[in-house]
Amino acid sequence: MRKGFIATLLTGATAVFLAAQPILAAPAFGNVPFQRVWTHQDYVVSQNLVDRSWTWGPAPISEAMRESYAEGIDGKRTVQYFDKSRMEINDPTANPNTQWYVTNGLLPIELMTGRMQTGDGRFEYRGPARISAIGDPGNFPAYADLLPLYQSPGTVNPNDIGKPATGFLNPDGSVTGFNDYINDPNTILVRGENNHGVARVFMDFMNQRGLVSDDGKAYVAQVYDPLFVFGLPVTGAFWVKAKVNGKEVPILFQVFERRVLTYNPANPDAFKVEMGNVGQHYYQWRYGN
Repeated sequence: MRKGFIATLLTGATAVFLAAQPILAAPAFGNVPFQRVWTHQDYVVSQNLVDRSWTWGPAPISEAMRESYAEGIDGKRTVQYFDKSRMEINDPTANPNTQWYVTNGLLPIELMTGRMQTGDGRFEYRGPARISAIGDPGNFPAYADLLPLYQSPGTVNPNDIGKPATGFLNPDGSVTGFNDYINDPNTILVRGENNHGVARVFMDFMNQRGLVSDDGKAYVAQVYDPLFVFGLPVTGAFWVKAKVNGKEVPILFQVFERRVLTYNPANPDAFKVEMGNVGQHYYQWRYGN
C-alpha cells in the first residue's frame, strides 16, 4: 500500500474521529439580569468593536447556582461565576432594573483572609488561598501572600501622594524599594477612597470613557461605575515580579474589594491594565479543581 494513500486514510480517519467528539459549549447565562450586566461592558469586546480587556470574561465559567447565604430566600442566593468575578442576586424580589439588583462579590477579600462569606455577618474559615493572584498559575504571589498588605480602611502616608509607587513585595513578605519606573507618570499615587493611595493608571482605568452596549445599542459613555465594578481599594499599590507566560516581569498591582488590577508596562497600551482572574481563582478555592 502506498504511503500517500495511508496518509490520506489516516487523515480521513482523524477527521471523522474529531468530528465525532462532543463540543463543550460555555455555560449559558443563568438569567436575563446577569446577561444584561455582562453585555454592558463585554459585548463590544466580544465583537471586536473595541480594544479593551475583559470586565467579566468571554462567557460564564459555571452554570447559575444556588449558594448558601443566610439572608437569601431559603438561606440561599443565585450566583454565576465568570473569569473575572461572580455575579449575585441577593434579593430576587427587588426591582431587576436597578443597578444593584445584581451585585459583584467581594472575592479578593475572601481569598486573602480565607473567610468565606455565608451571610451578611457569617463566615466560614477556609484559610487564605494558595492560588496565584497575578500571572501564571503556581507562582508567587498567591492571595495568601497579599494578606499582610490588606487594610480596610487604609493608612496612606500623605507624603506619598503625588509620588510614584515604589514599594516592592518580595517572596519573603518584606517590602523594599523599586525605582525602575519612578519616571512613569502612570505610577504616581493619587488620593483614592478608603484612605488609600491609588496608582494613577488604575484611577484612569476605572474612570475611563469608551464604547458600551445596552438594549442592542452601542454608545460611548463612562465604562465603569467604580464602586459597583471594583469597590474600594483594600491594599496600596505595590510592585512584584511575577511570571507571565513563563517570563518574570515587573507588575504593579492593587487589590480592590471586588477586583485585582494589574499594570504591565510592557503590554500594548489597550492591555497595560487588566483585571485578575478572581472569579476563576475563587471558584477553584471554594469548589476545588
